[in-house]
Amino acid sequence: MGALRKRDWVIASVNSRGRKTSHKYGIEVTTSIDHAKKIDASNGNRLWQDATEKEMKNVAVAFESLEHGKPIPIGWMRSSGHLVFDVKIDFTHKARWVKDGHRTAEPEISTFTGVVSRESVRMALTYATLNGIDVMAADIKNAYLQAPSSEKHYVICGSEFGLEHVGNVALI
Repeated sequence: MGALRKRDWVIASVNSRGRKTSHKYGIEVTTSIDHAKKIDASNGNRLWQDATEKEMKNVAVAFESLEHGKPIPIGWMRSSGHLVFDVKIDFTHKARWVKDGHRTAEPEISTFTGVVSRESVRMALTYATLNGIDVMAADIKNAYLQAPSSEKHYVICGSEFGLEHVGNVALI
């Protein structure tokens, strides 16, 4: 066996041993919309479906759904996305729609977004305390979706977008 084939075999073996968790905090985590419906039916609730509907309502501002049969604008590239499901520490069921960025061409300009360091926050809070400035906090939720984008991508709506939109084109 050649060195490269052996390397590929070892990597595949390690990856196949990756632990896939199906539960978090004792709660079964769904892997799809259909699976969410099955879990909710067996539990006698709508927690996963409600989490999905809440997320899709929040991200709806990022999509412009085209009428059925309307042509896709020239210059727009097809993309895809999926839902990621999680259970938060307070047992809240969470769904997050994410665009499959790893499947689209890399943009020509930098898309890096900086993150505030702890030290910067501590300095700002110290400054506020020393100068008697009131500190307020807010949750921006999906405010980043309002930012203009130079990318022109569209998706074909799946069941997470609602039955009335399944199969429609949505511009991102």
